[in-house]
Amino acid sequence: MKTQETFSDDQVIQSVLDGHTRNFEILVNRYKNRIVNFINKMIFDHEEAQNIAQDVFIKIYENLDSYRMEDNFQAFIFTIAKNLALNLIKKRKRTVYFSQLFTKNDEDRHLNYSYDAPQERQFDDEAKEKMIIAALKQLKENQRLALALKIYAEFSYNQIADVTGWSVPKIETLISRAKTQLKNIIFLQDNAK
Repeated sequence: MKTQETFSDDQVIQSVLDGHTRNFEILVNRYKNRIVNFINKMIFDHEEAQNIAQDVFIKIYENLDSYRMEDNFQAFIFTIAKNLALNLIKKRKRTVYFSQLFTKNDEDRHLNYSYDAPQERQFDDEAKEKMIIAALKQLKENQRLALALKIYAEFSYNQIADVTGWSVPKIETLISRAKTQLKNIIFLQDNAK
């Protein structure tokens, strides 16, 4: 006999739509850690990643009746998480741009924006972790997204394609270029010391 925890995602969704709304918690428990970790690798702020993850689940719950039952809930939830994370990144960029426009001192106007994320865990090699985060911040958004889905969410190329709508060759290229760029950035930072 199947328990509710062994139901597929689509079976859980159907039970929620049938009025067993408390079953939505099964989906939250299945995905919350992965979603928070994925978003955190996109925005580098664990607290904000938790807030966005909550928004992801609220958005899904409110629009559950529009979800098409195709046993692809994982792609559905990560697509929403990706979109909300990218929206925050764009909002941050606009905020920085406008704050620079209204800076009184011309020298301050040309300073680069730097967002230092709070560290949730202490690493043995804190300097190395900071170097990696700084390098990740320098990647293009689409490279960072592809890399985060592949490395941190442990998605296959086909799963990444489901989330992003990109072709597998494009994803392979983005990840390859991201890795090469990260190596170059870290090499340059290491030699600059």
